[in-house]
Amino acid sequence: MPEKYWPETVVLWGAGATKNLGLHPTSELIQLVLKISKNDFSFLKDKDEKLASAFKKLVTEDLIKDSKLSKIYDFKALETIINTNTKFNMHELFTMLDQLIDNNMGFNAFCAGKRKFLRVERVQAAKRCLILLIEELERLSIQKVPGYMDEEKMEPYYQFGRILAELMVEEAKVFESRGYKMDTRRFYLYSYAIISFNWDPVILWNIFNVHKEVNMDPIYLENGLKLQLYDDFGTQIASAGLDGNECEIRYTTNESQCKVINDYSYPSRTMRIGKVLFPHGMFGSRICPECGKSIVTFAERWDRLSSEIFGPSILKPLQRNWKYRTPKEKLNKRGAIECPYCGQITYPYDMTLIIQSLSKKKNIPALEELKTEMGLLIKNAKHIIFAGYSLPIDDIMVKTFFMSSISGNDKEKLKCTVINYDDKYKGADWLKGEKIDEYIRKSKNNSVVECIKNVCDIFPKENVRVYLKGIPDIFMKNGKCSREKVINLLYPKECFKDGFPIKRD
Repeated sequence: MPEKYWPETVVLWGAGATKNLGLHPTSELIQLVLKISKNDFSFLKDKDEKLASAFKKLVTEDLIKDSKLSKIYDFKALETIINTNTKFNMHELFTMLDQLIDNNMGFNAFCAGKRKFLRVERVQAAKRCLILLIEELERLSIQKVPGYMDEEKMEPYYQFGRILAELMVEEAKVFESRGYKMDTRRFYLYSYAIISFNWDPVILWNIFNVHKEVNMDPIYLENGLKLQLYDDFGTQIASAGLDGNECEIRYTTNESQCKVINDYSYPSRTMRIGKVLFPHGMFGSRICPECGKSIVTFAERWDRLSSEIFGPSILKPLQRNWKYRTPKEKLNKRGAIECPYCGQITYPYDMTLIIQSLSKKKNIPALEELKTEMGLLIKNAKHIIFAGYSLPIDDIMVKTFFMSSISGNDKEKLKCTVINYDDKYKGADWLKGEKIDEYIRKSKNNSVVECIKNVCDIFPKENVRVYLKGIPDIFMKNGKCSREKVINLLYPKECFKDGFPIKRD
């Protein structure tokens, strides 16, 4: 019999969810890359002076004058390519680069009155440079001072993670009282899942830290066993561990471990897990070029404000707290991470960031596995939340994937929440029915209107509700994250008539 229990609420976490932290959507990133190519660093004027100077040095010196780095990350080639058409958006640029590389073709450019030909090797290096700049720009934007994120801005996300954990503990106790078997999905699988289309691991790192706090301060169920909370990445990923753990290799948690640990024949503790997927890749993650395994690294220590979660930078001042651990890493530096499986050194260009490119011939097994898992989560959801994620309906591949995923779901019952931000909107918290139509007619915020229309093209409008005051406002009340608002966000009465904790029949 097919598994009938899946997370009831699926959160699609997008760039709008972390914009409040200073992180950039792809539309802004391409504009910043264009500015950099013209030696315009005006966007750094409000940044910490040490960070701004280090970033300028990276672009104007290291990527130009360092003979080794300039070949790996060819900034001059990237500069030539993007200056042939300054109207490129990020998707178009990556599509063109991917098509040239896939077909082993170079690039003919006519710039500043001269014709220039870039061989395919330089096109590959230009793409590596583009990915590097994206990573470094996001790492730079998240830091308030060298090595640390802004505590005041990060606090709502930490509080959100804390309430999510408290809800999952409460859910576990109620599920136990109802007699749900602990070695089945009915008990151990969280009622929410997060699919992050961002590359930053901010939401994951906050949830990780909260789970550690919960697990270190034991909560016991009626059966006398300790309850612990973990996350499932949807694929097997290895890391080197935290806090100086001497374990040679550490694996992320998955459902098979839940089954074994919750086995009634060997009672020791009780585990619950939540699905947190990064189908577009994540900063700090790598695909090993030798063994092909997925690896991830977060930090040396559990510090929720440390920028170490973005992985090592090729320039030390841009990631002040990073410490290379192994002899190989200390020898190579420059963003090196040793694969815990086979010992091969990986570099930032081994990080797989998926851009919505129309050229996708080469499949990466780990990300394909995530894509399958993502499709199943969407297919089986009862409530889908677009949390700062604008469905890119103009991308036919994304559109067809999403449509095919929900085609097996009963769209008449499937509920949808859209969270976006319009600084001109001062009305009621929630828009529903005719109020959505009225906003679409009157609003001049084209991007928000387009997002709402795209969602209403897929879901029956009567099943859609819209919130236009953004994240984190949607779960905040009087300056603090509100338990009631989080419950209303994840488990609205219109979808879950019995409220929270939800019932699994």
